[in-house]
Amino acid sequence: MHVVVNLLLWLHLVGVAMGVGGGIALSQTGPRLIAAAPENRADLWPLEKFFSRIGALGVAILLVTGPLMVWLKFGGVAGFNIWFWLKMGLVVVAVIGIGIHDMARARFERGENGAIPFMYLGGRLAGASMLLVMVCAVFAFN
Repeated sequence: MHVVVNLLLWLHLVGVAMGVGGGIALSQTGPRLIAAAPENRADLWPLEKFFSRIGALGVAILLVTGPLMVWLKFGGVAGFNIWFWLKMGLVVVAVIGIGIHDMARARFERGENGAIPFMYLGGRLAGASMLLVMVCAVFAFN
């Protein structure tokens, strides 16, 4: 069982790297996409979508491996402190931020410039939440 938990932890860390890396890449691609003239956006949309998929896949990996590790290593959530529950609340906030960004991105791609503030809001909400999730994880599991 120890090997399985270690492999899940490794995969969890890969998910963190993908989520953070995708988010950082989006923080650079998104503003350039928004600032570009509409006729020049075609080159940036594939990057925006690719980085979004990397980040989303990373978060999906986290959402699968996290509960599996909690169940396999700790037998459930009964013994966790407030830091764990704060972490879980922030995970929900991050997922909401990702959803806001993705919905706004789709609207912006269809030509709705009113979606731009929501792209920024969702991205910042997700990024800040994920940083706080990692802080809480340190206190929850250490």
